[in-house]
Amino acid sequence: MCYNAIDMIRFLLLAAALLPGVASAQAPAPAARDSRGLWLDWRSLNGANLAAEARREANARRSAAEARTLGDRVGQLVAAGDCEGGERMAREAGDFPLVDAVREYCRGHPATAS
Repeated sequence: MCYNAIDMIRFLLLAAALLPGVASAQAPAPAARDSRGLWLDWRSLNGANLAAEARREANARRSAAEARTLGDRVGQLVAAGDCEGGERMAREAGDFPLVDAVREYCRGHPATAS
C-alpha cells in the first residue's frame, strides 16, 4: 500500500499535535520534598545491631554442632569406602569445604574410593 505525500504530512501534523498532550497527561506530579529520611536514629540502629549480633552468635553455636554431626556422618561413609556417598551428602548439606576435603581424601586413598 502506497501513501502519498499529503497523507503522510497530515499524519505527522496530527501526531505532532497530539503527542505533547498525551505526554503531559502521563507525567507524574513532582513529589514534595520529604526530610524524614535524612536523619538516622542511632539508638534504635545500635539496638537492632546488637540483637542481630546475638542471633548470629546463637546460630553459629548451633551451626557448629550441626557441622560436627554432618562431618561425623560423612566421615563414617568415607571410612566405609563410600566416597561418592560422602561427597553427595556434604554437597546436599551445602558444606562445600567438606566436599573438597572428601575429594582430597579420596584422591589420596584410591583403594577406599568406590
